[in-house]
Parts: sequence; C-alpha cells; structure tokens
Amino acid sequence: MSKKVDRGEFNLKQILNNLNSINFYLLLFFLVIYYRFSKSFVYESLLHLTPGRLEKLDFLPVHVSPTGLDSLTVYVTLFICAIIFAFFYNFSKGNLNQSTYNFRVQIFALVCFSPILSYFVLQILWLLQTDSSWDFEIYFMDESVGWILTNQWPFDLGLNDTRWDFYKTGLFNSVRVVIASIILSTILGIIIGVLRLSRNKLLSNLAKAYVDLFRNLPLILQLLLILVWFVTTLEPFREVQDNNLLEWIYWSNRGFVFPKVVIQNMTYFLVGLGILLSFRVYLRYVERISLEVETSDLSSTSRDTLSQFKEKINSLILRPFNFLDRKLEPVIPDVLFLFSVLSFTFGIFRILEWNYSFSVGGIFDREPYSLFVFSLITLFYSLKMSASLEQAGLNSFTENSSPDAINRKFRLTIAIVLVSLIFFYLSIAVTQPNLITEKDGEVLGWGQWKFEDGTYEQVSSVFINLMLGLTFYTAAQIAEVVRGSIQSLPRGQIEAAISIGLTPYQRLNLIILPQALRSMIPSLTNQYLNCWKNSSLALLVGFSDFYFILTTIVNNAGHAVPIFIIILLTYQSGSLLISAVMNNINRSVTKKEKKEF
Repeated sequence: MSKKVDRGEFNLKQILNNLNSINFYLLLFFLVIYYRFSKSFVYESLLHLTPGRLEKLDFLPVHVSPTGLDSLTVYVTLFICAIIFAFFYNFSKGNLNQSTYNFRVQIFALVCFSPILSYFVLQILWLLQTDSSWDFEIYFMDESVGWILTNQWPFDLGLNDTRWDFYKTGLFNSVRVVIASIILSTILGIIIGVLRLSRNKLLSNLAKAYVDLFRNLPLILQLLLILVWFVTTLEPFREVQDNNLLEWIYWSNRGFVFPKVVIQNMTYFLVGLGILLSFRVYLRYVERISLEVETSDLSSTSRDTLSQFKEKINSLILRPFNFLDRKLEPVIPDVLFLFSVLSFTFGIFRILEWNYSFSVGGIFDREPYSLFVFSLITLFYSLKMSASLEQAGLNSFTENSSPDAINRKFRLTIAIVLVSLIFFYLSIAVTQPNLITEKDGEVLGWGQWKFEDGTYEQVSSVFINLMLGLTFYTAAQIAEVVRGSIQSLPRGQIEAAISIGLTPYQRLNLIILPQALRSMIPSLTNQYLNCWKNSSLALLVGFSDFYFILTTIVNNAGHAVPIFIIILLTYQSGSLLISAVMNNINRSVTKKEKKEF
C-alpha cells in the first residue's frame, strides 16, 4: 500500500516521479538556455515601454521605470520560465483529453514565443516612429514609373502609368509563365516517369539520362544554357523576312510573332461559352445517380456540441438547397459554376483591357475589378458546394454504354461544339502581322523594322527561355514522383490487368495511373509550389515578372520594406492558392466510396 500524500503538501519527490517520460535535468537545462535566450528580448520589450519611448503607447496608464528595468527583466523572465515548467509538469501527468491537450499546447507555444512576439511588435512600432524607410504607406505606388517595360503583353503601358499598373502586368506575366510551365512539366514528367519503367532499354536509359541531367543541374545554369541556345540558334531580327510561315508567323532571336486575335463581340463569345457550359450541366444531370443517402445523426452522443454546431453551420453554408430533390440539389452548384465562369471570363477581359462590343451598367461598368472578384468568389463557392455534395455521395455518375446511347451522345456533342464554334468565329477577328520595312517609299534599315501596331502578338524569347527552364527542371522532379508512385503499387494489380487481356496502354490508363494518382498528388503540390517560387529567376533572363518590377522600383524609388512585404504577400497568396486547388483535387481523388442505401 502506497502512502497517501496530502494534496496541499509540497512534495518534490512526487513532482519528480510524475515527470516519468521527461528527463528532469534535460528540462532544467532547457529552461536555463531559454532564460538566457529570452532575457534579452524581454529587456528590449520593457525598454520600449519606458516613458517617452513610443509615442503610440503613451496612452497606457502604466509605464516601466528606467531605474528598475534590470530587476523587472529578471522577474518577468523567471515568471515565464515558471509557467513553462508548470506546463511541462501538467503534461507529464497525462490525464488530459485530446481537446484540452490541444488547447493547452497552443497556450504553451504562445507563452514560449511571447518574448519574441512582444519584441517584434514593439520594435516595429519603434522603427515606424524613428526610421523613415519603415513607412508602410504605399502612396508611391500611385506615382508614374518613368521607364518602359519590355514584356507587357497584353497591356499597353507607358511612362505615365503608375507603379500599380506595372505590378499588375508583372503579376500577370508571372502567372502565365507558371501556368504554362506547370501544364507542360506535368505532361512531360508523366511521359518521362512512365518511360523510366519501360522494358525498352533505350527508352528507359534515355529517360534516366534526362532525369539525371535536369534534376542535378542547377536551374540558374539551365536558364543560362537555354538563353545561349536561343541567341546562337535562332536567326537575328534582320533576317526575319526569310523566317516566316506563309507570312502569318515570324520568328527570330527576339521571339515569335503571331496574328493578332481580338474579341470584337463579347456577346457572341459568352454565348458560345455558355452553350458549352450548359451542355456540361445537362450531361451531369442526366448521368447523375440518384441515391437515397442517410443523413448523419447530429444528436449522437459520440460527438460533442461543438462538432454538432460546426456540422450544422457547414451544412447551412455549403448545402443551402438540401431541401430539394437528391438529383436536383447538385444542379444548383453546376449552374452557379456556369454563371461564375461566364462572369469570370468577362471580368478578366475587362481587366486585360481587350476591345470588344459589350457593356454592363452599375458598379461593374465603373470598376472592372468588382466583377472579377465577385465571380472568383462565386467560382470557389460553387466548387466547395460540389465537393460537399461529393462527400455526401450525391455527385456519383454513371454512363449508358449501349451503342444507341453512345451514338446519340456523340451526335449531340458534335452539334453543340459546332454551334459554339460558330459563335466563337463570329466573336473574334484575326489580323495578319504587317512587317514595316519601308516608309514613304524609302527602304528602311533592319534596325528600323517593326511590326505594325495592332496586327500581331509576340511571344518574347525571354518568356520561352524561362518557361522551358522551369518546364525541364520541374518535369525531371515530377518524373521521379511518377516513377515512385507507380512502383509503390502492388504487383498484383498489374498482373490482374494482364490476366484480363488489357493492352499496355489500357493498363496504364485504366489501372496504373488512377491508383498512382493517390500518392502522386501531395508530391506534385510541392513541385508546383517550387515552380511558382522558382519563377523569381526571371530576373536572370530579363523577363519582367512582378519580382523583377518591384525590385526595380526599390532601386528607383526606395521604400524597400513595404515593397518586400508586397512581394512576400504575393508569393504567399500564390502558394496558398496552389495548395488549396491541389488539396481539393487530392480530396476528390482520395475520398472514400460512399455506401449505397
């Protein structure tokens, strides 16, 4: 029988025994290190609280006396260390439920980092008061730039345009080169990854050589090599007359020139797009399986009140039409997706300042960004609604494989596509590039040659350089992801596919890749994020992305701190957007099959 100890009695041996899994001396060593580390941060934080130090904190009724600053620093630091020790002691007893444990871990982390956080906040207030370079006002972004941007498609910027306009152009340049690189690198990476597992030794060794070369070669060096290849391989601009395809496409070491395509009638364009999207809604409605899915019992005692409340709020937001028929409810997000895509298309063309004959009234006519932002929010909301319905088992589809049904669907698809193409044809105008080599009857030198404004679109060589560099480098990483995901599949899956007589292409398309996709998507997300961040190397090849433009603004106008905060927020927003999209895809791929009731 163990001796019962009074709870009010301080027993050091009992405390040490409760620290069963944590070495007491290691904890003591950690507290000593933490004390020495945090003491300086506590001192600087208390120094900022002395009278007259920070004007923005003069309203505080209590200030720190400069004479007792050293002793107060010791007391505050020891108090924080005592709280940390109390947390460790409480954790060691192990009698906490999961929710309480998670909450106390968050409080523990907040206490540990409180000296650094307080110093960080107070130091920023001090720098805002004393250092002009820490002025967070971004009024300077509304001023004119005073220099010309080379890669500004599809915008037309001049010396009098604001820095915000240049940032908008640079952001669009970054987005388009990253999207193109992600698409191309995914296609190339899947091909290379599959070829690495080919039984053909030549193809397998070539794929392995590609991966070893581009994966281990630094991206900066790859960009430089591609740049040298462009300069030495493509003909100079003075020979552009001889380098063309039927005088519709020209190429030189400056890039490629294509015909000008303008949406001259946005009404017809949106009608054609709306027909295709409406056909999508119709097909999903016809092929959707109507299942009677049992709703979860929110009154179950196995879940707490907070979980029930969250589930009710989630159902209210993501399934506001759950009173409708099981087959009719999923149509609502499909229709919402249709209108959001149409408004998004219209809004993005408004921002890009394309010329077309279409107008709307109200706030959208005065502020083109309003429609774009509204449609973007609606688009994501419709996708979240569809994902919620998929989790509930209401977005399951089947296809009638009878010959009559397949022929009927094929004829209907051809008819819908042809009607949409007619509207697209009526909405656009194509202009042949016009190379000006003469002026007033005089032949101009090749240095004065130029294409007539409004007759061409140019893809610059630096854009192709950066896109190819990102594509080749990212594709090598994706190829290894694909190879590893395929090799992780059970051998029995492939043997079963062979036993039922599937061709190698059918095995790859129907069995291997769909199953490998489950383990492939998380790694692909990392590669896409790396591609987005690696686009900052556009500075090396002279491509005008937003990082290149903002660093140039810092060199010309100063204000480094707010500029780099804009850079940080831009990269962070892009990374979060890519992660959100890939997480939704991963959730739809790895979701568990719902039981039919």
